[in-house]
Amino acid sequence: MAEYIFEIGVEELPTTEVENILVQLNEKISKLLDEEGLSYGELKVFYAPRRFGFYIKDLDEKQGDKIVQKRGPSVNIAYDKNKQPTRALEGFLKSNGASLEDIVIKDNYVYIEKKIEGKSSDVILKENIPSIISKLSFRKPMRWGNGTYSFVRIPHWILSLYNGKVLDFEIFDLKADNKTFGHRFVKDEPIEISGIDDYFKKLKDTNVIALHDERKKVVENILSNYSVLKDEDLIDEVVTLCEYPQVVEGSFSKEYLKLPEELITTTIKHHQRSFTVYEGEKITNKFLSFIDSPTGNIEIIKKGYEKVVNARLEDARYYYEKDLKIPLEKFNESLKDIIFQKDLGTLMDKVERIEKISEKLCDDLSIGYSDKVRILRIAHLCKADIASNVVYEFPELQGTMGRIYALKDGEDYKVAIGIEEHYKDVPESLTGAVVAIADRIDTIVGNFLVGNIPTGSKDPFGLRKKTDTIFEIIVKYSFNIDLENLSKFAASLFSKDIPNELVEFFETRYELFNQNTRYDIARAVKRFWKKPLYGRLVAESLINIVEQEEFQHLLTGFERVHNISSKFDSYEFDSTKFLDDAEKELFNKYIEQKPKILEAIDNLNIDIALKYLIELRPYIDNYFDNVFVMTSKMILE
Repeated sequence: MAEYIFEIGVEELPTTEVENILVQLNEKISKLLDEEGLSYGELKVFYAPRRFGFYIKDLDEKQGDKIVQKRGPSVNIAYDKNKQPTRALEGFLKSNGASLEDIVIKDNYVYIEKKIEGKSSDVILKENIPSIISKLSFRKPMRWGNGTYSFVRIPHWILSLYNGKVLDFEIFDLKADNKTFGHRFVKDEPIEISGIDDYFKKLKDTNVIALHDERKKVVENILSNYSVLKDEDLIDEVVTLCEYPQVVEGSFSKEYLKLPEELITTTIKHHQRSFTVYEGEKITNKFLSFIDSPTGNIEIIKKGYEKVVNARLEDARYYYEKDLKIPLEKFNESLKDIIFQKDLGTLMDKVERIEKISEKLCDDLSIGYSDKVRILRIAHLCKADIASNVVYEFPELQGTMGRIYALKDGEDYKVAIGIEEHYKDVPESLTGAVVAIADRIDTIVGNFLVGNIPTGSKDPFGLRKKTDTIFEIIVKYSFNIDLENLSKFAASLFSKDIPNELVEFFETRYELFNQNTRYDIARAVKRFWKKPLYGRLVAESLINIVEQEEFQHLLTGFERVHNISSKFDSYEFDSTKFLDDAEKELFNKYIEQKPKILEAIDNLNIDIALKYLIELRPYIDNYFDNVFVMTSKMILE
């Protein structure tokens, strides 16, 4: 078995590209090994701020040999009457570099069989790694020199070792070698590497933890000694920025503790990528910052962090106190001057549409008067804080500051919470949920009306996510909403009709929304996108019954009825002309079951509706087994 390690050293990696690199490398390398028939024990992709790569352990040293068959002419064409090779056979052998000894006859055809010796894995890696690395795609690649090359950042070195020896190739005019570099502040000289274990040991000796999983554990272990909110995004960002994470404990002036907690934590996280510290559930004036400077003077670094944090908090206090002088509702006037989206009007235009859609939802869902009043108030104030000074500086506090300012103004608590929650994927309150749907349906319909339709991987306005969120909210709150009618209403606010593309979009998203059931069930219920709750209940009921014998009875009964009635579009019949007991019994059972089934469907009790349908099966079977549908008597009638 063999081992291989690859590393490419680059200038600082953007945090936005890291996950993309890991996914691509893992997929491409594993696909290469699988396609080439090479087994391996472990494939690990890793990155640090100035490098990324992968290693493979317990790798096959060589592919297995293959026997390849290729069919030629039939025996009658390949040989003449004297059983001598014809020109057709000779031409076939020559074009494939084969001789008469390679021939095998099967099924009256001539085949050539050749043994192809497997390649060694080092040759396969050498032939493919340069192409894989150079063809990695990035959101914002960098070009250098005369623009010939494009990569995530400018490369500086390449390490490539197969069983301790250099597997030599070139990428971006850089030759692969057995050398890497440690932490730039510790050792800026090349380090010779002999293998995988040697690579990680020597890098750690020079303050580089190359495995990102290991760096994350270091950060989490440090944080476990403090009471902090476990912010996964911030932890991942620290891991991406530090090759050797070290913590710095700082503090800010206690006077800033008078600010809202969310404003303090966001300021410290946003500007310094730092964690706020708590005592119990109460925030303190302490914070934790991570640095990537093993040789730095911690005391000087600490003072620098504290100076910046105090300055940023002073800015936050200034903006916050300035906002408090203006009632939240007053900010709505400024929304008239803020464009929501090109061709979709201002933010105030959007607020007015949200209010109208929210009111329709309240009526459609028969929401009580008090909650309706709250919902319309939330809809009216839901975007007001966008015009505030704090949200201008910290867009991530949108909604949160709306809630804080609403409470300061004495608004109903549920109104304040709804303002914040309508941005969430699945709001915790009914009032926030209704406005969340209204907000998203306005954005989706509006964008489709002006031609901003998602294509391929492009969805700049997040319409797919917004649609999925609407489905999630509808199912969580059991909102029996007609999404098609709601979309038509939203389109009417633009004085337009919904385009066909929107119908197809909703149907596709709804099928994907149900994909965690079974693909055939998801496909079967996608036509119910107009009534998402009903469709989800149908899917769940089918999942409960699809493996049971009763379901086969239901299918058989449906199929027999469908086959005989599919070409008829009339519902008229005369039961007085029924001649046989079987058809009379089926009709009587139908009359008995129909109101029960319709009532169950109206009450969204799909399990009961299916049960009543299944009870028709024996009557349907009896009818088809004992009644001749097209008898002479029926024809004469």
